[in-house]
Amino acid sequence: MAGNMSPQPEMTVADLNRVYIVVPREDGPGTLNLTVAQMSDRQFREWIAAKAEISGVQMIVPSGRIGYETRVYMLNRLISSGVRINMVPKERPDL
Repeated sequence: MAGNMSPQPEMTVADLNRVYIVVPREDGPGTLNLTVAQMSDRQFREWIAAKAEISGVQMIVPSGRIGYETRVYMLNRLISSGVRINMVPKERPDL
């Protein structure tokens, strides 16, 4: 298998703004491209449950409010199980 096989570093709360997910609109037909930080609790819950199931990772997804720290914990649980989570690169200051 080609490519970099080094483990992905754990995510932080700041990284939630670097992970984009296409989710169904809550106010009608179509989709939106949102960061994990922008997703509603319902959108995040549905996405993380599906991602875990597809990846074969057992995960209990809480009901109710899912704060940023919990989102980071759940994403890191996927990462520690070998699931790749893609992020946009960090912005570099102008040189």
